[in-house]
Amino acid sequence: MEQTKHPKAETLTPIEAAARDVREPTTRIRTGNLVLLAADERATAQGRNPNPSPVERWPDLLERVQGAARYIRDVEDRAQEQETHVQDLLRQVRADMDAARAQVQAAERETHEVHAQAIKLIQAAEDRAAAAEERAAAAELMLQRIAETIDAEFVTQAGPQDARTRASATRAAS
Repeated sequence: MEQTKHPKAETLTPIEAAARDVREPTTRIRTGNLVLLAADERATAQGRNPNPSPVERWPDLLERVQGAARYIRDVEDRAQEQETHVQDLLRQVRADMDAARAQVQAAERETHEVHAQAIKLIQAAEDRAAAAEERAAAAELMLQRIAETIDAEFVTQAGPQDARTRASATRAAS
């Protein structure tokens, strides 16, 4: 059976709780504590003095002190285990953070490398485009010169050449 606490009840430190448990051993059952489950009149009648002298209380007091000391050791052991667990978790978190940092740095390096490669590819494409434009301009200039030459040779000399063409056609017919 558990006791319920009022919400406004004061919070006890572990040492205060141990001291209270020593005074009131029936409130909670814990490992290492001496628990008085029930007392009846027969136990008192069988040699227990209801009002023991201070000397008679020493063994009970020693048992309670030993129980409180065991409880404190148990609490300290649990605290040490929790501290060890927390340290292990912190080491794991640090390792995970270091691994994540390394992954981020590797990704950043890869991004920079890809960016540099992209810049090189873009520059090469721009250089090829500029060379193609120069070749196109040279080809256009050459075509223009060819067109001018054709116009100059065939259009202006069409009269005399037309006579030659008639003469060769006449010879071929004879």
